[in-house]
Amino acid sequence: MRIEILLGPPGAGKGTMAAYLSRCAGLSVFVTGDVLRQAISSGSELGQRVKVDVEQGRLVDDETILNLVKKFLTEHSEGVIFDGFPRTLRQAEDLRAILDPADELRVIHLDTSAETVVARLSARRMCPQCGRIYNLRFKPPLTDELCDECNTRLIQRKDDTEVVIKERYRIYLKETAPLVGYFADVLMKVDGNAPADVVFRELKEELCPG
Repeated sequence: MRIEILLGPPGAGKGTMAAYLSRCAGLSVFVTGDVLRQAISSGSELGQRVKVDVEQGRLVDDETILNLVKKFLTEHSEGVIFDGFPRTLRQAEDLRAILDPADELRVIHLDTSAETVVARLSARRMCPQCGRIYNLRFKPPLTDELCDECNTRLIQRKDDTEVVIKERYRIYLKETAPLVGYFADVLMKVDGNAPADVVFRELKEELCPG
């Protein structure tokens, strides 16, 4: 099985690259938040356990996340792109423990500076009415600060302020950045500060030849 892990801080473009690579490589994408919501919607025993944690604002424990990963892998034998997982050394070790030695594992490190992350995420805006997302730098609305769909004034989410973004980056450096060394034997480093189309061209040449 082919396993691709996208590693990088918030704002590195992991979600964008995961969507691009899913289309060109024919792989399914595991996004922790999406999989948690799907488990809850399914009404399964695992989903019910997850629902309690999510509704009470608690982090879902590593064992439960790993069980969701195992289930996702069995359902997507064509291969998987992990977006935002693993986040810690413990999760990385658990993932490697359940993979088959024959699996093709690669980790794509979107190496992105704090300055770039702050610039990207602080420019993000959301429509409180329809939920559409914009970016004042890369994907601005047609009319300044107004939603294209419903003409509602856009807002900045609380977690997109500079102070919060810098704190999220600090947590990334502490908890997730050590995975760069852990996965050194299967690591592909990419300049995450570059525009999305430049990053994708580089990844496409390596991951989707022909």
